[in-house]
Amino acid sequence: MRRFDYFIQDWRYRKVEPYIPIGCRILDIGGFDGSFLSRLRDRIGEGVCIDPLIKEKNEEKLKFIKFKFSNKLPFLDSSFDVVTMLAVYEHLGSSRELVTGEIFRGLKKQGLVLLTVPSHLVDYIEKVFIAVGLADGMSIEEHDLFKSSDTKVIFEKFGFRLKLLSRFQLGLNNLFIFEKTEDKCQKL
Repeated sequence: MRRFDYFIQDWRYRKVEPYIPIGCRILDIGGFDGSFLSRLRDRIGEGVCIDPLIKEKNEEKLKFIKFKFSNKLPFLDSSFDVVTMLAVYEHLGSSRELVTGEIFRGLKKQGLVLLTVPSHLVDYIEKVFIAVGLADGMSIEEHDLFKSSDTKVIFEKFGFRLKLLSRFQLGLNNLFIFEKTEDKCQKL
């Protein structure tokens, strides 16, 4: 990643951090190198980061698991207080609803989902930044021009309630905070 990529990543982290409850149990989906979870180490009770590219390891309070979403998560048991996905949801394509259902299954009642989803316009801007050497762009080929406005529709279908929608990064990124409100996942 280039300096600009790290700048944008850190901006996302700073936007989400205030909403992470102290002492919580957190699942970070698509955490790439585990840096967000590592950054939270002193404020959380326990954390699990899953990503298809991560190096598996266990550290104090933190577990890093190599995992690609193609099936249900084997370890979910309605025990997470928070699930985060930062710049991940737009990469999921046909797995988007599977992942949303798994998040529902893994959260405690009233658990929170914190996700950042860029505007689909970012795909075009990022291609320009890559072309001029300002950014590397992480797996941009996986983007499917997903409209961030569809995030609310999908999450509400699974029994989540939108608590907050906030735009940042000059209006090109969105922070969604959903709360698990139903006891069981609604049928599709």
